[in-house]
Parts: sequence; C-alpha cells; structure tokens
Amino acid sequence: MLISVHSFLVRTPRLTVLVDTCCGNARDRGPESPFDRLSTGYLAELGRAGVRPEEVDLVFCTHLHVDHVGWNVMERDGHFTPTFPNARYLFNREDFEHRLDYDRRGKGSFATRTAFRECVLPLAEAGLVDFVDSHARIERDLDHDLTLAPLPGHCPGHTGLRIRGGGGEALITGDAIHHPIQLPRPDWYCAADVEPQASSQTRRDLIERYADTDHILLTEHFAGPTAGRIVSQKGLIRFAFAD
Repeated sequence: MLISVHSFLVRTPRLTVLVDTCCGNARDRGPESPFDRLSTGYLAELGRAGVRPEEVDLVFCTHLHVDHVGWNVMERDGHFTPTFPNARYLFNREDFEHRLDYDRRGKGSFATRTAFRECVLPLAEAGLVDFVDSHARIERDLDHDLTLAPLPGHCPGHTGLRIRGGGGEALITGDAIHHPIQLPRPDWYCAADVEPQASSQTRRDLIERYADTDHILLTEHFAGPTAGRIVSQKGLIRFAFAD
C-alpha cells in the first residue's frame, strides 16, 4: 500500500496559507523511522508554486506528528529558526497539550517527540503560535471562507481545513484518512490512531457528507494525484482521483 506525504498551499486575495509542512530535511528521526535524514526539494517545490518562504502569512498544522511539522523550522548556526519568518503558526491547543504531555512522559515515537521539540516548541516559546480550536474561522468574505473542521480520532484535537469558494467546497483531511481502502472499509484504522473508534466514525461521517457530491477531498497521504471525490457505485464506496 503506497502512501505519500503532502503539504497544501492555499492562496486567497489576502492570505497565503501553508497547510502542514511535511518532514524536513537531514533530521535525526531514528534509523527505524521512514522520515530519518531525508533529502527533498520541498522549498524548491514551494518556489515553483510561486511562493517564497517570507511570503507565507499562516502555517496551519492539522496535527503535530513528525510528518506534518518538519519544515516549520530550519536549523541555522545550531539553532532552530522559523522557515517562514513572517508567518503566524496555527496549532490546535488540545493537540499541543497532548503532545507536551507525551513529551514530558516520554510517550510516543522518538521521531514525533524529537520533531515536537525541534519544530513546535521553539515557535511557541518565541510567541509565534496562535492556539485555535477545531471550529475557528481563518478568513471569510463574500466569495470564500476558510474554516477549521474537527476530525477526531487520529489524535486529540486533530483538525482539517474546509475551503469554500466559487460555489464549491474542498476539505483538507489531515490524517482522517490514510489510504483509499479506508473508504470502502472505514473501520480499518491506522496504528497511529489514538482513538480508533472515533477515527472510524469520522470516516463514516465524511462518507455521509461528501459521497456523490462535487466536494473535493484533499488528502495528505494518498499517492498522487491525492485529490478527488468520494463516489458510490453499486453500493460500494471508493475514491475517484481528480484528473
């Protein structure tokens, strides 16, 4: 089963928003981690999308696991400094407190504990973080809005981003779904889900709300092209990838 790791860039007339920041490069995440000492072209890809790091206004992390926070900071002269120097960082408070507790007690994987200390805590200590709840509205005008959406189960405070505009709607799902097989089988859960029953219910809720509509799901771990719609055919639920 192939999975990948994605960020999303959302541009409105007023804001440039980066959703999740993948894994980071050359980070010690332990030899057992697939995210250990990576070498990727992340910032070059951002540049090809037409955005320089200093142009990002908001960085929103759906949750604070290792593969969603890695480019929040970069190491310069032995210190971790914000990759996006003019941005505010949006974290769910419940998720932050959960990860802080896990770090204090040495719970969870070495990779995520280390990423939390390197890529999350320095930003909070520098006063660059706005803590939000799972229903907060980021922006709204006559044509569009960006609203956070609770997607419980993967971890406490796990949150997606609902995007409305031009008569359509999209949802960045975070880790509510890891693989397309979980749509016909929503009770199949990821080993990293803290509350498997809640994560399964979240997938059932997404199916009920989005199946056979024009609404787009922007998934964070489906292999490319990653975006698509939930469709039903002869009673079977599946994911139809976007062209």
